[in-house]
Amino acid sequence: MDYYCSTKFTDMEVHVASRLLYNCCKAYPERVNLDWLENNPGKLFHTDTMLEDRRLMLENKSCASCHHGCYKYEEQGLPSTRRNQDNVFIKNIESPLQHLQISLSTDCNLTCVYCSPEWSTGWQKDIENNGSYKLEGVDIRNDNWHKLWAKVKQKSRSTESRFFKLLLKEISLAKKLKSIVVVGGEPLLNNQLDEIISKGEDKRLDIISGLGVSKSRLLTYLKKYQGKNIGFKISGETTGENFEFMRYGSKWTDFCEKVKMISDHGFEIEFISTISNLTILDFHNFYNKFKNDYKININFLTGRPFLLPHVLDSKSKEIFQTWIAQQNDTSILEPLRNITEKDIQEVDKKNLFDYLTQFSDRRKLSLDFLPKHFQSWCGLIT
Repeated sequence: MDYYCSTKFTDMEVHVASRLLYNCCKAYPERVNLDWLENNPGKLFHTDTMLEDRRLMLENKSCASCHHGCYKYEEQGLPSTRRNQDNVFIKNIESPLQHLQISLSTDCNLTCVYCSPEWSTGWQKDIENNGSYKLEGVDIRNDNWHKLWAKVKQKSRSTESRFFKLLLKEISLAKKLKSIVVVGGEPLLNNQLDEIISKGEDKRLDIISGLGVSKSRLLTYLKKYQGKNIGFKISGETTGENFEFMRYGSKWTDFCEKVKMISDHGFEIEFISTISNLTILDFHNFYNKFKNDYKININFLTGRPFLLPHVLDSKSKEIFQTWIAQQNDTSILEPLRNITEKDIQEVDKKNLFDYLTQFSDRRKLSLDFLPKHFQSWCGLIT
């Protein structure tokens, strides 16, 4: 197995609220030592852990942080983000930071089906109010990161503010930095977004958003930053009732209106479509609606085995593969051609049923919009 990935040498993600540092966005994080960073300005991309991981990669050895996000999936024959990287080989373990991704907070009004408490306060509130999701071998709960964030909030925001100021300094010192991507939670809910945009004015800046904000707040941002080198990468992959279930808390017509608002103000739009067994059922409608006007990028779901694309009934697989075969856009859709072929584990099928039941019961949602053959296969109807 080839363990090298160029992203490890060029990209970094930080969670401001928790002081967590990811290299890359799929890797297992480390906690930032603020005293160390103050004494080593410009070195955030070159912690001892990052340097050691890069050494291991150059020796074609597995590093633990990347096993968390990529290697373990590849070992099971599943896709990973690493497979999509450019064919670039960098030997310098102290190579400069080129692409920075910043999560300002987990504040989010949505509870998307494939998200988690790590990324969404909506998810955290769900679990606080209703308890953990109990599945076989999997518990979805407010654990680790959530406890860490809660502790930060209980003490004060002073530590977070200190790290944010140091991060702004790191951006100024990163002379080879080409792009900044702001993620969430929902970044449009965070007032610190203005400071990031101001600090990165000479860089390409993208905002990854589920558009879980009011139209008035969105319009304020659009007017304020119209004409700047800012793009929107919008999360979406289904339509209608499917969309409203997958991205619970958002309405499909409202989403479409916001997309039009952003486009009408002259901002570049790309979609990030997360592919899972549930989104596969309606992805073709989303793709056909937006393919002629906007670029669509594929994101492979990780971390939830029961939501992976192959955990699907045979008829749904056949319908999806037939549709894929009829498409000419190989640059986007080629990675999806064999994505449903892996064998299904019974535990994943059982967990899928339990998860859908718990998720819909908590929100008093009907699952009737799902295809009958899928509902019958996973036990939702008899």
